[in-house]
Amino acid sequence: MRLNFGSILAGAALAVAVAAPAMAQTVLRYADYGGNRGIRADYVTAYLDEIEKRSEGRIKIERHWAQALLPATRMLDGVRNGVADIGTITAGYSPRDQLFAYGVGDLPVRNPNEVAGAEALYELTTTNPVLQDEMDRLGLVYLMNYSVGPIQMVCKGEPLAHVEDFDGKKVRATSDYGEIYGEFGATAVVIPLPKAYQGLDTGMIDCSQAYGYIVESYKLYEVADSFTAINGATIQSNGMFMNKRSFEALDPKDQKMIVELGREYNRKTAEAMRARNQEVIAQLPEGFEGKKMPVHAFSEEDLAKLDEASQPIIDAWIEDAKKMGVDGAALVKDYKDLLAKHMADVKG
Repeated sequence: MRLNFGSILAGAALAVAVAAPAMAQTVLRYADYGGNRGIRADYVTAYLDEIEKRSEGRIKIERHWAQALLPATRMLDGVRNGVADIGTITAGYSPRDQLFAYGVGDLPVRNPNEVAGAEALYELTTTNPVLQDEMDRLGLVYLMNYSVGPIQMVCKGEPLAHVEDFDGKKVRATSDYGEIYGEFGATAVVIPLPKAYQGLDTGMIDCSQAYGYIVESYKLYEVADSFTAINGATIQSNGMFMNKRSFEALDPKDQKMIVELGREYNRKTAEAMRARNQEVIAQLPEGFEGKKMPVHAFSEEDLAKLDEASQPIIDAWIEDAKKMGVDGAALVKDYKDLLAKHMADVKG
């Protein structure tokens, strides 16, 4: 009997290949209520791509943009319950009593630099015991923060050069800022950002909260006459979170990699956002598509008046925190201290 050793070896190799299990791959679902466009989306995509790359095939991430999987108001519950493994969650769209401590980033405190703001809230969320307890209670792992930048204004007609110029103006405002502007005589109009163009064009509003890049992307320069760099507070409690069970099911080296990348992209995203905001603001006087807009800036005196008008809102939040067993005053102080620390860092 003559044996064909070549055939035997080939058959043995095939048997081993068939018997060997394929490399296990974890598929994670990412949900975002925003569309897959713009600076933030670009950096989110880069972050998710890098996770896949560095996992060497162990992790694949499905991306669901523009509310395809979850709307903004259901994102927190969806990530907690595992409908999505990772998602963009905004405190303002979530039940207030659930992401209450994280909402400190939305308080009207001075926060004029995107990078300092993102770094401060990231450090607070990853080191403060109150926020760590909140994340654990919700079953979340915090990955990175998004910082859109300080709230600015675009106006049609008379410019907004000082806080007193709010008097008599109809202003599109969000969060607690309508109440703050109301202290100076403004009437707050609650309409979504995509309606700001029509509102300015038709006279429904005189001014709209905006950011530099928003003026460009929504073409608000077509219907507005001036831009005001307030450079005071911002709305910042907005970031990427992961379901804790999904996170803990990963290989420890992948857990470490995801957290370290989140820390890296927290800063990269903020730096890119600040750069674009500043580029747009600098270009406004020169014009977009032939439309020039003068840029006004609030003085330190104006900002001090805004601070005074904002304090009752901060005080009310601290009182609400007390009812929830949280030392809100200490949390606000810690946040302000970190903002000051990182402002010194970015200036240096």
